Amino acid sequence: MSTISRMEKHVAHLGVRFYRAAGVELVLVPLVKEAAAFTRSAGDGFFLVALIGDPGAAYPLDLWSPATYDPEYLAKKFRLDRRGFAYTPEELAAALTEVAADLRSEEAMDE
Repeated sequence: MSTISRMEKHVAHLGVRFYRAAGVELVLVPLVKEAAAFTRSAGDGFFLVALIGDPGAAYPLDLWSPATYDPEYLAKKFRLDRRGFAYTPEELAAALTEVAADLRSEEAMDE
């Protein structure tokens, strides 16, 4: 006898972004307000950031928050120490800083 759980699904067409910045390859998926029911980290500025080539290295980040760019915070959230630092926390922080600048320039074009 199988138990069927209630499944929720929401489909949104999003602008997934692929970046290579400061030697770091990453994917950003915007966590739009419509996804708020599925994650606490959703809304303006929030992205699911995944390191390309590293399964399981993804974390939702608010790229508008200065605290996001702290290397110690990034090392902990992306578990960089467990892999012998494929990317250093400082490299990831520098890449995210460049990405955030690009996102801000996109936003400025929309205004």
